[in-house]
Amino acid sequence: MSAEHNFAKYDRGVFEYILDNIPDSITIVDMEGRVIFFNSTAEEYFGVLKRDILNKDVKEFFPNAILPRVLDSRMPFYNIYNSPRENSFVVASAVPLSDDKGNMIGALARDRDITEIVRLSELLNKTQANLLNLEKEYSKISSSGEAYFSKIISNNAGFIQTINLCKNISKSPLNILLKGESGTGKELFAKAIHYESGRKGKFIPINCSAIPRELFESELFGYEDGAFTGAKTEGKKGKFEEAEGGTLFLDEIGDMPMELQPKLLRILEEGFVTRIGGNRQRKIDVRIISATNKDIRTLIDEDKFRRDLYYRLDVFQVNIPPLRERKGDIVLLSNKFIQEFCMEQGINIIEIPDEILNIFSEYNWEGNVRELRNVIQRSVIYASQDGKNKIEKGFLPHYMQNIKVNEISKVINTDEINQYESGLDEYIEKIERLIIQKTLEELNFNKAEAARRLKIPRATLYYKIEKYGIEDSGRKDYNGKN
Repeated sequence: MSAEHNFAKYDRGVFEYILDNIPDSITIVDMEGRVIFFNSTAEEYFGVLKRDILNKDVKEFFPNAILPRVLDSRMPFYNIYNSPRENSFVVASAVPLSDDKGNMIGALARDRDITEIVRLSELLNKTQANLLNLEKEYSKISSSGEAYFSKIISNNAGFIQTINLCKNISKSPLNILLKGESGTGKELFAKAIHYESGRKGKFIPINCSAIPRELFESELFGYEDGAFTGAKTEGKKGKFEEAEGGTLFLDEIGDMPMELQPKLLRILEEGFVTRIGGNRQRKIDVRIISATNKDIRTLIDEDKFRRDLYYRLDVFQVNIPPLRERKGDIVLLSNKFIQEFCMEQGINIIEIPDEILNIFSEYNWEGNVRELRNVIQRSVIYASQDGKNKIEKGFLPHYMQNIKVNEISKVINTDEINQYESGLDEYIEKIERLIIQKTLEELNFNKAEAARRLKIPRATLYYKIEKYGIEDSGRKDYNGKN
């Protein structure tokens, strides 16, 4: 008897033995949601015996399990904070399972038990706050920009090129001007560039539009003891000195007072800063990253910005596109924000139905990524407050609730092609599935009429319905036929 035959005979037992000895819970379900494998670790985690759960609907035992979501969406979920049953907390990942022909045959979930951690955290009442603080501190002390660049995600080829460009110029000493609308993430880019640069000093941000004109000079350059009434007796460092060896981020540079611009230019040219009320020049090594949502050249023409300062700041310019120009990223960002916010608040992951994502894709997002994050957080709070496990239209801001979805733009979005492993072929299948689904719904699932409208044989329609897992809602046409 060949070795291959021996393996074929005993492979199920071998794999079950391996999975039983994995320290994480493993659950596998078929396309109906019935449990077909449940390892020994899962029995210990959840206090459920294999013989009780096998061949049963997973939702009978775990009403909040993410496996049904994987079956419905045919998409994987990773590192989800979940409570599959009362008083049980896990970090879960679940993925679709496919046969060698690419047909989905079920789903697998891996759960890592954190119940004891959550219980201890509840006693201390600091779990999520501590995790967030640790993450922030790690990002601050990280010598690599990966902690920040990894937060800038996209499927848009042009935007990915912008990210890579910023990585490449990070280690240069060049001053950089970031141009983009409010909310596009200019400060996030600036931080990523700073930490990727490897500079030893701090990242010091200053918003030029938020500081009163009379305080701007002292904030930027600092002051000596007794420089003016109310000054600290020991004097005060300015932002330039604080950023020594690091990066000074001048946000909204177009709003810098005109009378201060010659002083900033002198510092950039000479490399020295002098505090207000003093005469000692301090040598500085500071890289300048500035940002604006205004057209600086127009401000120059209006005598509101110095041309020579502009050329000092705009050694290398990076344009950050608005969200409406990369709408293929809306789904990606929405899922990222919802997972982060739910984890932060310690609640189960709230689902974003396609209806809501279609509205998001249609909306113009004048507030860009910041507005999207705010809408997600608001909607999650409303959903959690109402005991819902998904975002509903009524949870959105009023100005978004009456948006009409353009069916063509909903179906065809070329930015999404990058999300599919096999590229165009898989994306075309997605569009085909949507067309068949919509046609069947319009014809009350009259398959004969749907085949005629689509101009394909009925047998081909039946094959595609089965291939794509299109559900027959049970509605009947006027002749009583499905």
